[in-house]
Amino acid sequence: MTTVCEEELENAKKEALRICRDFLGDIWDELPLSEFKFSPICEGLCNTLYRCSLPENVAVKKPKTPRHVLLRYYGYVQENITVVVTETTIFSLLAERKLGPKLYGVFHNGRLEEFIPSRTVLCKDYRRVYPAVAREMAKIHALDVPMRKIPDFFPVNFKKFLNEVQTNSKEMKNSDFEYLDFYTEEAEWLMKEMKKSKSPVVYCHNDLVGGNILLRDDSPSDEDPRIMLIDFEWGAYNYRGFDLANHLGEWCFDYSTSEYPCYEYYSDRFPSEEEQISFIRAYLDQLVVEGVFASEFVEDEIKVILQEIKLFRMAAHLLWSLWSYKMTFQPNRNFGYGEHFKTRFNIYKTLKEKFLNRTKSIGDSEFNH
Repeated sequence: MTTVCEEELENAKKEALRICRDFLGDIWDELPLSEFKFSPICEGLCNTLYRCSLPENVAVKKPKTPRHVLLRYYGYVQENITVVVTETTIFSLLAERKLGPKLYGVFHNGRLEEFIPSRTVLCKDYRRVYPAVAREMAKIHALDVPMRKIPDFFPVNFKKFLNEVQTNSKEMKNSDFEYLDFYTEEAEWLMKEMKKSKSPVVYCHNDLVGGNILLRDDSPSDEDPRIMLIDFEWGAYNYRGFDLANHLGEWCFDYSTSEYPCYEYYSDRFPSEEEQISFIRAYLDQLVVEGVFASEFVEDEIKVILQEIKLFRMAAHLLWSLWSYKMTFQPNRNFGYGEHFKTRFNIYKTLKEKFLNRTKSIGDSEFNH
């Protein structure tokens, strides 16, 4: 007897083959359903992914016809048509520059992409792959992307998240969001500090977690990893410091555990100052290669970015803590968003205390001199 799940998967397989035939042509157009290789990769809040493949005994007629492709269906995060159009535009631009997978087709609720044999970067990989990550981030930051160049990523998303949390709190808890005043005041303070920092405004990924970094199977060696940055759903112009600090902060999170709340936080895994300097130097050296930064200013700029990281690390934790709280209202949760909110909330408060103490010490030192 066929189960509901089996029937749904069979229908998904038929639809996937239709999409492959529409966009890939060649031998895909003649492939019977019985020989079509189709398997789920993951199903998440943002996307549902499937691997679509030709059988090994089938030969393609054209050399550029792919044997394997990735079928992506957008999740609820991309319900906004503006987000979908923008992200697809960025995807196409990155593919053209060979900074991302090839794009084979776009349809109303998803797209067909190059399948890259790889795995996502894990917490244990960060210290091994960070020079490659720094270089790829620099290549992204050097792009001139056809979208608004106003650094309002933080205020726009913060306001959106806060409104959703407040609405859900009233509807489901019959009360105001208990941290409403705290988040409002902290965001105002941070936005002033970020503007004062004069951190350059560049096109940022804004969500460079390990799951959005592919460690390619064709890497020459463990010491010479090839990576690719993917999933630019949050991509937008933003302060450089946010992208750098947000990524480095992810070194402390391990999402590979299946035991609830499905993550571990290790404060001692944040990169040391020496490691931060190595990361920043690799980043700036690549900007020199891209022709958007002068080599004679690298050493001075390292000091500037070190200070940016201290500020924007707070901004990242405050923003994503609010996002995590927002996610606690979603049904069928299999991730500890409530715990994740508390973790980032507490990190923010600790970092702010250190930031203010450091600022006060510098101010006292200047006053005494």
